[in-house]
Amino acid sequence: MSTIELRDVTLTYDDRPTLESLNLVVEDGEFLVLIGPSGSGKTTALRIVAGLLAPTAGQVLVGGRDVTDVPPADRDLAMVFQNYALYPNMTVRRNMEFALRLAKVDRAERDRRVTAAAEILGLTDLLDRRPKALSGGQRQRVAMGRAIVRQPRAFLMDEPLSNLDAKLRVRVRGEIARLQRSLGTTTLYVTHDQTEAMTMADRIAVLHDGRLQQLGTPDELFSHPANVFVATFIGSPPTNLVPGLLSESPGTGSLELRVGDQTVEVPAAIRAGLAAPTGTEVTIGVRPHDVQTEPPADPALIFDVEVDLIERLGTETLAHGAVPSGPPTSPETCRFTAALDPRTPVTSGGKLRLYAAVDRLHLFDSATGETLRRRALLAAA
Repeated sequence: MSTIELRDVTLTYDDRPTLESLNLVVEDGEFLVLIGPSGSGKTTALRIVAGLLAPTAGQVLVGGRDVTDVPPADRDLAMVFQNYALYPNMTVRRNMEFALRLAKVDRAERDRRVTAAAEILGLTDLLDRRPKALSGGQRQRVAMGRAIVRQPRAFLMDEPLSNLDAKLRVRVRGEIARLQRSLGTTTLYVTHDQTEAMTMADRIAVLHDGRLQQLGTPDELFSHPANVFVATFIGSPPTNLVPGLLSESPGTGSLELRVGDQTVEVPAAIRAGLAAPTGTEVTIGVRPHDVQTEPPADPALIFDVEVDLIERLGTETLAHGAVPSGPPTSPETCRFTAALDPRTPVTSGGKLRLYAAVDRLHLFDSATGETLRRRALLAAA
């Protein structure tokens, strides 16, 4: 069993926590991605697992064994770095087998492992070349091969695609994902690129300011963000945020959502999952892809966008602008982005009326930033 577990892991620098009570389990054979902005603690967590940093408090377990105080070389983990870290004077073959030579693995076994890894990674014809004769993608595959031949308990990958151009990054991330699934090796992968996380991961752990914000599958994080940070960090373009108010209708007792001068009734199915007292100020999250130019059959909010920027991407058009965010007489506005069909007629400087069905909205407590639905589930538990 090759699980990786962090129990209440904390790392403090100058009395400030870089990681704070991080609890995380990477299951056997799982591809788990740590994602977050710069300074969120994701690489720090990876380096603690590798043994390159010692936590101030907490434990690290690999395969159920406490390795918190075990040297990196004795943890049986293979790390792939952002830079390729290949020996320029060695051939691909020698680079891949170097760790096996240090471990005094016999030549026949070294050849067998290198040959097998080269076939998997498409490096068979490159084994006698040196790194300077390879492309960036080929060098990264050699770094992967060097990790594979060790047959470690788990792979630790620290932004391995950051030095590749955009087109090559797409191809190599597909290769890494296919490779991990074919080998079934537990993998902890660090990136700041949400596209990598969403397309490669079995589960994603979102970090911010050293704290775990949410852990779940890509679909769970996109469809049910735990807080405002996750809602705006996961998804491209990011989620629009608009202030609103939840209140109870004096006449019918139904729950209403008020934005500016408009009020819509919250469907009973949604109300049942909310823990929100009357008069709760909320932050409404609207995904750019969840708006439409025609009114839906279900209750919906209306957003009149003053368009000031248009991005035509071929497959879709992004319209950016401002929408009113206060009472009718208030000059307050907030930024709003809509992802539209490329054939939608829209011009910069013009107005665009958009509709967002209530059942597609994300509702967050304005005071805490936490999703109201999540608060209800926690209260029920």
